[in-house]
Amino acid sequence: MSHWNPHAHNAAPAPHTTGIVLHWAPLYDFLSDRLLRASEASIRELSQVKAGDKVLDVGCGPGRLTLEAHTWAAPGGEAQGIDASPEMIAVARRNAAKRGLAARFQTALVEALPFPDASFDVVLSRLMLHHLPGDLKARGLAEMRRVLKPGGVCLVVDFEPSQTGHWHFAAQHFLGPRMMQVDVHAYVPLLEAAGFTQVESGPTGVGWLAYVRGRK
Repeated sequence: MSHWNPHAHNAAPAPHTTGIVLHWAPLYDFLSDRLLRASEASIRELSQVKAGDKVLDVGCGPGRLTLEAHTWAAPGGEAQGIDASPEMIAVARRNAAKRGLAARFQTALVEALPFPDASFDVVLSRLMLHHLPGDLKARGLAEMRRVLKPGGVCLVVDFEPSQTGHWHFAAQHFLGPRMMQVDVHAYVPLLEAAGFTQVESGPTGVGWLAYVRGRK
């Protein structure tokens, strides 16, 4: 699997995965910060992060959501982010340093999370699950449940391109045909199969993003 990566000669090797790994981190950070910032208020409400919680952001990319979750968990809590892309982790660490936040980031795979059982109160994942093939989705969700404490919340946010209006136009021309096939509501049976309970889905308040949420 090849990826466009103008700085490949400076990057640490990515861990092996059959999922899609994005290496164009600075551009992704620039674009995603502007496109995804509006979703963070609803993610905070839906994830129910509170002071003292330990939060894991799976597929954290440049770490913007992780850093917000780190502030939501204060005082007494923290957020950590993992991503398969070393370039994304490097940008996430720079973003944390700029904000003076002690959120931690490491290169790791969702299918092999490097944490003990029952380590986190909340697991977040925004725009990551669609990068995984079917078997890896199941393994990743099982790992996300494993690292949750009993009663913990797993919140997955992903594309829900509208079939009409300007969101449909944007999805067709900027997301491409593959993203047009992503439907976050299809993750409901996957979370149930992974052992999550109280699984539900709905809108995030951002027209092209929806969520699915479950509890351990």
